[in-house]
Amino acid sequence: MRVIPRVVAPGLAGLLLSGCVNGCGGADTVSVRAPDAPGQQTVAGPPEMSVGTLRSLGSHVWEASFVLRGDRAGVWPSREVVSKLIWSELDFWEFEEVSAGTQRLQRQVDRDLFRRQGDDPRWIQSVAPAGNALILQRQLQLWTQAVSGFEPQVAWRELADDVLEGRPVRVLRVELAPVPAPDGPIPVNPTVAGDRMGLTTRPLELTGTVYVDIQTGCRLLAELEGRFIPRAVAGGRDPSDEVHVTYREKRTLTTLPPTIAAPPAEQVVSRPLRPRSPDLRPPGVR
Repeated sequence: MRVIPRVVAPGLAGLLLSGCVNGCGGADTVSVRAPDAPGQQTVAGPPEMSVGTLRSLGSHVWEASFVLRGDRAGVWPSREVVSKLIWSELDFWEFEEVSAGTQRLQRQVDRDLFRRQGDDPRWIQSVAPAGNALILQRQLQLWTQAVSGFEPQVAWRELADDVLEGRPVRVLRVELAPVPAPDGPIPVNPTVAGDRMGLTTRPLELTGTVYVDIQTGCRLLAELEGRFIPRAVAGGRDPSDEVHVTYREKRTLTTLPPTIAAPPAEQVVSRPLRPRSPDLRPPGVR
């Protein structure tokens, strides 16, 4: 089994859980200050991330927090998630998530995948495919949930390039665009246009800044905040009808790859492989 030199990563309940991405002081904080830029044209947003982009970035620690304050009708229920990834290399990583007061841990060591949840001290072991994309899906889920209530009105403007952690970055500002007008000879107002397009929300406000690593396309730092009203209650005027969303993420490069090792053997419970169902198709169509 491979052993990679250990680098201690910051705790999950630290920087992002306290909401200090926007500069609360101290050595671990990062001030999110978008540089000025003259451009006014909207551009494509951050590129799609992949396992390849993570590999290109190298070993790092990713921390993210997602807070959704739901509406009083419960159409969008409240949710708070704090996540952390310690990435050593493709098949050596550890992922931690805290949601609804429950901690979930996942750790991949070569082809072995270990899972643990809550107060249960046992790790459930299973076999992971080579180049397992599970960890990428875990990261993308929070980002997707953060912006989903504002689509298709999410617009991006490119600001001046900057440098973050010694790496050149592309800086993007997010904002709301008008509701796309449906095809037809007669113009309609945004509310009617949204209804005709089947949109489930009416966005009210969206702001934020994203720093994208130019070399790899990875988001190194991001802050998004916004609010919207579910169309099911869009006729209301009570502030509790609004849904508030806050998302923050940060990637910190590590000097040496962190050590990702298997849990102690006495804490591991192996999950047996399920036998394959017999192939009942005729030989000619297999």
